[in-house]
Amino acid sequence: MMFIFVILGLLLCEEVAGSSNVTTVFVQKGKDLHLDVKKPVVLGNQAEFKWTVNNTHNIVRLSPDNETRIIPGYEGRAEVSLQSHSLLLKNVQQSDSGDYTAHITGDEDQCLAEYKVIIQDPVSPVNLSVDSVSNSTESCNLTVSCSTERSHINSTFGCDTQTCYQEGGEQSEVTTSGSSVHVYLLNDSIICNHSNQVSWTKDLKKIQTLCPLNTVSGAVTPVFVKLGDNVLLEVKKPVVLTEEEDFFWRFNTSYSIVKLSYESKETIFKKYSQRAELSDQNHSLLLKNLQQADSGRYVAQVTGGIDRIIAEYKVIVQNPVSPVQLSVDSVSNSIESCNLTVTCSTQDPNISSTFRCDTQTCNQMGGEQSEDTTSGSSLHVYLLNDSIICNHSNQVSWTKDMKEIQHFCRLAGSESLSAGISVCLVKTVVFSVGLVIMVSAVISVHLMEKFKKQK
Repeated sequence: MMFIFVILGLLLCEEVAGSSNVTTVFVQKGKDLHLDVKKPVVLGNQAEFKWTVNNTHNIVRLSPDNETRIIPGYEGRAEVSLQSHSLLLKNVQQSDSGDYTAHITGDEDQCLAEYKVIIQDPVSPVNLSVDSVSNSTESCNLTVSCSTERSHINSTFGCDTQTCYQEGGEQSEVTTSGSSVHVYLLNDSIICNHSNQVSWTKDLKKIQTLCPLNTVSGAVTPVFVKLGDNVLLEVKKPVVLTEEEDFFWRFNTSYSIVKLSYESKETIFKKYSQRAELSDQNHSLLLKNLQQADSGRYVAQVTGGIDRIIAEYKVIVQNPVSPVQLSVDSVSNSIESCNLTVTCSTQDPNISSTFRCDTQTCNQMGGEQSEDTTSGSSLHVYLLNDSIICNHSNQVSWTKDMKEIQHFCRLAGSESLSAGISVCLVKTVVFSVGLVIMVSAVISVHLMEKFKKQK
């Protein structure tokens, strides 16, 4: 009889231990979490639908007559759709990280959806500083440091009259919080990017402001703007006009945007009448809804007896980057190692990279892969914790795709599988002991009754 109880217990938890369709979901702290149920839910008379976390705590229960019960602790935060049975959990915190399961309990248990939810804080700001600059007539070398709250990276760049390069290739580091810090060269900028699966931040330095070899116009400040956004071009010097002088903002030297006379009479020229605003206090220019045709040189200028430039900007309007797709081309598994090759693709180029894993760790063969696209964006493939990530970014936007190695390499998934089997065995033992105690109690009562009758 004991053997039968153990077999029943194993059957009850077989689905939990053998689960291979767990979907990992990363959510930023304070945001809402939405978990879908993609299988149809049909409840019998004695069945019940549940959302649980970590296989022990119920979140919501739904009876066959659609009576919904939100478990204490989740009132006001949890909602379940009566149509799709999907779960909405609001304002998630770190304590909400865990394994979420949608299942039916009754005569026959059925698992409908499983998610591994990881709540992450947004990444901290990043600071890119220049440690040293060495200039000569033919070359310029500079060393930079990229720092976050918990890490920093140093990298050296060399420039000649034609181009710049990063010595030793791109530098990267995984922080103690699991985020990733990267220092790389994009066009004429040194960029430091701090990112995790839910957020990103960056800082950049223009090489032309540090190396005279690359300086076309030392007073020009580059500004990158996303298509459709507004831009504020500041005037940081005080502007004092005489009776003979006027103040102008001009585009590409030939188009006037706004004029301000000595009497403070303001004129917005027709082409910019609905798009430009001039600050009365500091003469800064706000330009709205920028399009590609707005890319160019903007000059704040005082004209009169002697013309003088007060501020100068090079505005570059960029489209948001296109979506990126990370695909696994091949997987080679053995007892001791696992090799997989991936391809990261955008509308322009694609990058391939190979990763090798053993029972302890994973490595990217040949280091991180990167490529600049024809549109001026940058494509990166790198390893972060147990995930392969492809990042597509420019100065105004970013997008990424990722694959978890454990889904393709048995070695990476062995630990979680063992944990699932351990949970299963514990449940089996508890189930079996409970049944033995119950049967023993029934037999004891029966014997006592028989003994009383004989007496």
